[in-house]
Amino acid sequence: MKHILVVAMLVATSTFVFNQHSNANQKSNDEQVVQQFLNDLYAALGRNDVAALDRLYADDYTFVNESGVLTTKTPRLAAIKSGEMKYESVSFDDVKIRLYGNTAVATYRANVKAQFKGQEITGPLQVTVTLLKIKGHWQVVAAQATRIA
Repeated sequence: MKHILVVAMLVATSTFVFNQHSNANQKSNDEQVVQQFLNDLYAALGRNDVAALDRLYADDYTFVNESGVLTTKTPRLAAIKSGEMKYESVSFDDVKIRLYGNTAVATYRANVKAQFKGQEITGPLQVTVTLLKIKGHWQVVAAQATRIA
Protein backbone atom coordinates (compact mmCIF):
# COMPACT_ATOMS: atom_id res chain seq x y z
CA MET A 1 0.00 0.00 0.00
CA LYS A 2 2.85 2.40 0.85
CA HIS A 3 4.46 1.71 -2.54
CA ILE A 4 1.25 2.51 -4.39
CA LEU A 5 0.88 5.76 -2.44
CA VAL A 6 4.50 6.76 -3.16
CA VAL A 7 4.13 5.96 -6.87
CA ALA A 8 0.88 7.94 -7.02
CA MET A 9 2.55 10.93 -5.34
CA LEU A 10 5.51 10.76 -7.75
CA VAL A 11 3.19 10.63 -10.77
CA ALA A 12 1.13 13.54 -9.45
CA THR A 13 4.24 15.60 -8.69
CA SER A 14 5.86 14.94 -12.07
CA THR A 15 2.57 15.72 -13.85
CA PHE A 16 2.29 19.01 -11.91
CA VAL A 17 5.90 19.97 -12.75
CA PHE A 18 5.41 19.03 -16.42
CA ASN A 19 2.18 21.05 -16.62
CA GLN A 20 3.83 24.08 -14.96
CA HIS A 21 6.71 23.86 -17.46
CA SER A 22 4.27 23.48 -20.38
CA ASN A 23 2.19 26.42 -19.14
CA ALA A 24 5.32 28.59 -18.82
CA ASN A 25 6.39 27.65 -22.36
CA GLN A 26 2.89 28.42 -23.70
CA LYS A 27 2.85 31.79 -21.92
CA SER A 28 6.28 32.64 -23.33
CA ASN A 29 5.14 31.61 -26.82
CA ASP A 30 1.91 33.63 -26.51
CA GLU A 31 3.89 36.68 -25.35
CA GLN A 32 6.12 36.36 -28.42
CA VAL A 33 3.07 36.04 -30.67
CA VAL A 34 1.46 39.12 -29.09
CA GLN A 35 4.74 41.06 -29.43
CA GLN A 36 4.87 40.13 -33.14
CA PHE A 37 1.21 41.13 -33.47
CA LEU A 38 2.07 44.58 -32.04
CA ASN A 39 5.00 44.86 -34.47
CA ASP A 40 2.61 44.05 -37.34
CA LEU A 41 0.02 46.51 -36.02
CA TYR A 42 2.50 49.38 -35.86
CA ALA A 43 3.96 48.51 -39.26
CA ALA A 44 0.41 48.61 -40.71
CA LEU A 45 -0.28 51.98 -39.05
CA GLY A 46 3.02 53.38 -40.34
CA ARG A 47 2.04 52.31 -43.88
CA ASN A 48 -1.58 53.48 -43.45
CA ASP A 49 -2.46 49.93 -44.55
CA VAL A 50 -6.25 49.75 -44.19
CA ALA A 51 -6.47 46.13 -45.39
CA ALA A 52 -4.01 44.94 -42.74
CA LEU A 53 -5.67 47.04 -40.03
CA ASP A 54 -9.05 45.59 -40.99
CA ARG A 55 -7.66 42.11 -40.18
CA LEU A 56 -5.92 43.24 -36.98
CA TYR A 57 -8.90 45.12 -35.50
CA ALA A 58 -11.88 43.10 -34.25
CA ASP A 59 -15.25 44.01 -35.75
CA ASP A 60 -16.31 45.68 -32.47
CA TYR A 61 -12.95 47.48 -31.97
CA THR A 62 -13.05 50.76 -30.04
CA PHE A 63 -10.32 53.38 -29.68
CA VAL A 64 -10.06 56.33 -27.30
CA ASN A 65 -7.51 58.76 -28.72
CA GLU A 66 -5.21 61.15 -26.86
CA SER A 67 -7.95 63.82 -26.92
CA GLY A 68 -10.47 61.49 -25.27
CA VAL A 69 -12.51 60.95 -28.44
CA LEU A 70 -14.06 57.49 -28.82
CA THR A 71 -14.18 55.95 -32.27
CA THR A 72 -14.88 52.51 -33.68
CA LYS A 73 -13.38 50.39 -36.43
CA THR A 74 -15.39 51.61 -39.43
CA PRO A 75 -14.86 55.37 -39.02
CA ARG A 76 -11.22 54.87 -37.96
CA LEU A 77 -10.43 52.85 -41.09
CA ALA A 78 -12.43 55.27 -43.26
CA ALA A 79 -10.37 58.21 -41.95
CA ILE A 80 -7.12 56.40 -42.77
CA LYS A 81 -8.36 55.28 -46.19
CA SER A 82 -9.47 58.80 -47.15
CA GLY A 83 -6.19 60.35 -45.95
CA GLU A 84 -8.03 62.38 -43.32
CA MET A 85 -5.86 60.49 -40.80
CA LYS A 86 -2.31 59.94 -42.03
CA TYR A 87 0.49 58.35 -40.06
CA GLU A 88 4.00 59.47 -40.99
CA SER A 89 5.97 57.47 -38.41
CA VAL A 90 5.10 55.20 -35.53
CA SER A 91 7.33 53.42 -33.03
CA PHE A 92 6.92 51.91 -29.60
CA ASP A 93 8.98 50.63 -26.68
CA ASP A 94 8.78 49.66 -23.00
CA VAL A 95 6.22 46.97 -23.83
CA LYS A 96 4.60 45.00 -21.03
CA ILE A 97 2.30 42.13 -21.95
CA ARG A 98 -0.04 40.36 -19.54
CA LEU A 99 -1.91 37.24 -20.59
CA TYR A 100 -5.26 36.03 -19.25
CA GLY A 101 -6.20 32.94 -21.24
CA ASN A 102 -7.47 34.16 -24.63
CA THR A 103 -7.04 37.81 -23.60
CA ALA A 104 -3.88 39.91 -23.62
CA VAL A 105 -3.34 43.41 -22.29
CA ALA A 106 -0.32 45.31 -23.57
CA THR A 107 0.93 48.64 -22.27
CA TYR A 108 3.72 50.60 -23.92
CA ARG A 109 5.09 54.00 -24.89
CA ALA A 110 4.43 55.02 -28.47
CA ASN A 111 6.01 57.82 -30.46
CA VAL A 112 3.70 58.98 -33.20
CA LYS A 113 3.94 61.53 -35.95
CA ALA A 114 0.67 61.88 -37.83
CA GLN A 115 -1.86 64.32 -39.18
CA PHE A 116 -5.60 64.36 -38.62
CA LYS A 117 -7.56 66.77 -40.79
CA GLY A 118 -4.37 68.74 -41.34
CA GLN A 119 -3.62 69.05 -37.62
CA GLU A 120 -0.29 67.58 -36.56
CA ILE A 121 -0.35 64.86 -33.92
CA THR A 122 3.06 64.16 -32.46
CA GLY A 123 4.74 63.10 -29.32
CA PRO A 124 4.99 60.33 -26.84
CA LEU A 125 1.87 58.48 -25.82
CA GLN A 126 1.15 55.87 -23.17
CA VAL A 127 -0.98 53.21 -24.83
CA THR A 128 -3.06 50.33 -23.52
CA VAL A 129 -4.24 47.71 -26.00
CA THR A 130 -6.58 44.83 -25.21
CA LEU A 131 -6.40 41.84 -27.54
CA LEU A 132 -8.63 38.80 -27.76
CA LYS A 133 -7.83 35.53 -29.46
CA ILE A 134 -10.75 35.08 -31.88
CA LYS A 135 -10.91 31.88 -33.92
CA GLY A 136 -7.25 31.23 -33.12
CA HIS A 137 -6.01 34.71 -34.14
CA TRP A 138 -5.28 37.76 -32.00
CA GLN A 139 -7.25 40.92 -32.72
CA VAL A 140 -7.40 44.31 -31.01
CA VAL A 141 -10.76 44.81 -29.30
CA ALA A 142 -9.96 48.08 -27.49
CA ALA A 143 -7.18 50.64 -27.26
CA GLN A 144 -6.55 53.92 -25.49
CA ALA A 145 -3.76 56.43 -26.00
CA THR A 146 -2.87 59.12 -23.47
CA ARG A 147 -0.45 61.95 -24.21
CA ILE A 148 2.63 61.97 -21.97
CA ALA A 149 3.31 65.49 -20.74
